[in-house]
Amino acid sequence: MTIRQLEYFISAAHTLSFTKTAQAFYISQSAVTQQMKGLEEELEVKLFLRNNNQIRLTPVGELFVPEATAILSRLSEATQKLHAARDGMTGSLQIGYLQSVEMTQFPGSIQEFSEEYPGIRISLHRDNALALHEDFLAGRYDLIFSIKNEVLDYPGADSVELERFPFYVVVRPNHPFARRKIIRQEDLHFEKLILHESFRSIPDSPHVVTEKYLDEENMKNIVTTENEVESILIMVASGLGVAVLPELDLKMKQISVDLVEIPLDTGGYEETLSIFYSQNAKNPMVPLFLQHIRIL
Repeated sequence: MTIRQLEYFISAAHTLSFTKTAQAFYISQSAVTQQMKGLEEELEVKLFLRNNNQIRLTPVGELFVPEATAILSRLSEATQKLHAARDGMTGSLQIGYLQSVEMTQFPGSIQEFSEEYPGIRISLHRDNALALHEDFLAGRYDLIFSIKNEVLDYPGADSVELERFPFYVVVRPNHPFARRKIIRQEDLHFEKLILHESFRSIPDSPHVVTEKYLDEENMKNIVTTENEVESILIMVASGLGVAVLPELDLKMKQISVDLVEIPLDTGGYEETLSIFYSQNAKNPMVPLFLQHIRIL
């Protein structure tokens, strides 16, 4: 659900015309129609009844009008508060981030916040998940961008989920899996598995955590866990096994090798990138940054 979809919906609800809505926003009628169709599919309800060139609200559509209006009103209020706070706002933020999040919304979020609040100085430090965890608990960071890990606990901290990433099996083009559209857990029971180690880029770190994206039988098939995605891909290309990697890792690969990536059925489990911050954060810049991220 996007802001534009809500704006188009409210306009169409008031005018009962996709044509007038399109004219008001200087777009084509087909674009409005497509956006409304997408909104209905996401909400899994019918908002409009269509009859030739006429439309009217369904009962559910009528109920949604005040809700959509309230959402846009709340967003407008939040934006006004941010803009009001921007004037004369100064301070600093210490932010740690996980290796590989450069390929997510992280860089854009930092850039937009810095442009919105030029008086706030941001210090960035890139590290592995274990080091970020330890330094965060020691109070060296105001917030960190990292993946959720069952082993790393964050007492006294809250988190905001940013993105989820599905898992893939990576094989050579001549592997029997290469033409599959999806790989199931039982398909891997006789494969040698290569993983990106759990803590992300810690030299010689042991594999100590049961991975939720693999069943118990496949946990026995892990031949190695490596700390560099490029090393894993080269090993797969050399025929030393197949890799199981989250989409986040595949986004950051810096080498070109002829391999095939097939989605893995994990029962819905995905890797989660989140922002972690202290529940008792004393830095007033922290809630300001978090509010900015939520609006984005």
